[in-house]
Amino acid sequence: MQPTLTRYELELDMLERDRALSYGQRVKLLRSEFQLALNASHFSALCAEDIAVAVAARTVPQEGVARYSVSLEFAERTPELDDEQAVALLLREFQRALNSSYFWRMSSDDFRVKVVSRAPVATRPRLRAA
Repeated sequence: MQPTLTRYELELDMLERDRALSYGQRVKLLRSEFQLALNASHFSALCAEDIAVAVAARTVPQEGVARYSVSLEFAERTPELDDEQAVALLLREFQRALNSSYFWRMSSDDFRVKVVSRAPVATRPRLRAA
């Protein structure tokens, strides 16, 4: 039986390090940073397999701060976690990656991660942002 995939919709707010990059270069860099963190076993508490990362959009809601809308899709290592526990685990894994200097090429400081939703891929989201 194939494990159920879960999709997390995220917003990453950050002060970007290199403002001269094009939109495409920024998205490529963000995907590259995710891959480096995954290769170093960050996010391994979430899943044993690869995580599919999709960058949906980049906006600038306030001067100097970029917001990336990102989707992560993977088979959860511990699918019985409730939304609160799963989100806390995801945020801890992001903090581990940041503490190990992943994403530093992207952002000049730690960035804010907001989980907008978490849901099995085939159903509607269960967790919504306030």
